[in-house]
Amino acid sequence: MENIIEVKDVKKRFKTYESGSGALGFFRRKNSWKNALNGVSFEVKKGEIIALLGRNGSGKSTLIKIISGILYPDSGTVRIFGLDPWKERIKVVKDIGVVFGSTHPQVFWDLPPIDTFKYIRDLYEINDKDYNKRLDELVKMLDLKEVYKRQTRQLSLGERMKCEIVAAILQMPKLVIMDEPTVGVDLPSRISITKAILNLRKKLGITFVMTTHVVDDIINSDRIIILDHGIKLFDGTQEQLKNKFDKIAILELYFTENMPALKKNYLKLGKVIESKEGYIKIEVKPDTIKSSAFMKIFNDKSIRDYRLSEPGLSSILEMAYKGIDKKFKKNKQ
Repeated sequence: MENIIEVKDVKKRFKTYESGSGALGFFRRKNSWKNALNGVSFEVKKGEIIALLGRNGSGKSTLIKIISGILYPDSGTVRIFGLDPWKERIKVVKDIGVVFGSTHPQVFWDLPPIDTFKYIRDLYEINDKDYNKRLDELVKMLDLKEVYKRQTRQLSLGERMKCEIVAAILQMPKLVIMDEPTVGVDLPSRISITKAILNLRKKLGITFVMTTHVVDDIINSDRIIILDHGIKLFDGTQEQLKNKFDKIAILELYFTENMPALKKNYLKLGKVIESKEGYIKIEVKPDTIKSSAFMKIFNDKSIRDYRLSEPGLSSILEMAYKGIDKKFKKNKQ
């Protein structure tokens, strides 16, 4: 399968300024260099949905801007459809759609979205037959009937973001880059956006790369890439992320009555998170289920029920970030 994106050892740094001390501190500014990206490499194949994760300042937005040709790297190479997005930007942008969230809209604020769609039709020289067909399909897919004919300023955030996606898709790009498209969006709109992304990938083979903090977006992605301090720390599937960072499971025991003496038999299984009358919740290692102590549960008549569950994706990501912080602090020492 062909690579839509190829990023190899990309580095980018910016000069930052800090005011000096005293009344004239502004005139005694100190400057330093910050590494936004420090040797990032990865590939994206046609039709993949990539979730690009990382906290603020991790390098996500810088990477997105380099991929889309807005910025150029200090070193390393980037190829989009085999082309350099900076040197051959006109060729590249014809096949790229972008959604930069609610802070950088492309749908005109004082006009109805339909006027923006017509502008895009003329800009990309889309013939009327194709334009009308695409618009009808996208409006139906994103549940925008009548909405796109109202003034943009009158629309809800969810409605505006769905119109932004229509604007990004109208020219039928090979690649769509989305910077936090569902942050603050209501649940029905978020569901519509997710379904649209999956349908467009299935029907047209469009590749999606999105930065996000929304767990639902991550769940529907094929791969997860995590950046922190400008370094790629993880690149793989949700299952691989789970295997790398998921080191615990949650065991809940329900007793027929409050029996403190019997509870003590199970406390050694792991760390007690919660304990109350007739109930304990314990954080255990996944391989605990193979232990003889765990097997006693099935023969203990004082236990009326039990539940063993794995952490959700949000908990796994929290563990991943904690592991990243520990590693980063250790390397700084």
